[in-house]
Amino acid sequence: MSEKWTKDVRIFVSVKDIKYLIRGGRLSAAKGLVARILNINPIVTIDESGKAIVFDKAFNQKANMEKVMGHIRRLSREKPIWNYTVLHANNPEAAGWYSEKMEALTKKIPVSVVNISPIIGANTGIGTAGVALIFD
Repeated sequence: MSEKWTKDVRIFVSVKDIKYLIRGGRLSAAKGLVARILNINPIVTIDESGKAIVFDKAFNQKANMEKVMGHIRRLSREKPIWNYTVLHANNPEAAGWYSEKMEALTKKIPVSVVNISPIIGANTGIGTAGVALIFD
């Protein structure tokens, strides 16, 4: 059963400020310095082993959010989305944007729109927003 969940559950988190990834040890100080100089914001996901990895990146959170939605659209062509949750860390505007885009894509409202847990928030920071999906 856990193997099926691994294949059918995905999460994409658009990070607004990388300083929390550096503090939490998810990103090295050297890579963090380069990312800050270039103003790069990562998209974090969880791989099959449960490890947080950088999935993609852009120069601002809005571009990251567009990339997340583009990827979700591609994935939903292969497998229908059964349900989803919108997550955010004190960023209701981004959560509203994701909710609107996901509702248009799936014709469903989110199961919930929630403030990210303190543990995830501590590693990804204030302003983070994302979508957790379950496929059919």
